[in-house]
Amino acid sequence: CALPIWGPTTFSDTWGAPRSGGRSHKGVDMFSPRGTPVVAPVAGTVSFRESSLGGKSFYLAGDDGNRYYGAHLDSYGTSGRVAAGTVVGTVGNTGNARFSSPHLHFEIHLGGTTKVNPTPTVRAACG
Repeated sequence: CALPIWGPTTFSDTWGAPRSGGRSHKGVDMFSPRGTPVVAPVAGTVSFRESSLGGKSFYLAGDDGNRYYGAHLDSYGTSGRVAAGTVVGTVGNTGNARFSSPHLHFEIHLGGTTKVNPTPTVRAACG
């Protein structure tokens, strides 16, 4: 795979699948070995946050007008202004994923607000 994980990954389309607390899945879970690099899918500005749900997470305000979110990171990479392909973290299982296999929960928000199924985009990038 090339984006957003730089290395081997497996994933399936789980958009809308039930999650704890009555939530539904609004991303794609990309399973990869702990420590696999997570890279910015587009150029933009990266910031980091940590929460009980997403654990260590990145937010990317893309130059393309979209916002990208990645959760459950093991470690953070470069923040601030980044080029596409810059390492922004590594795959982990922080937050509510602490009892699951290491993976990246990845979301795309068109125009910065509308969540869309990222699976087709990831599938195209990962061949």
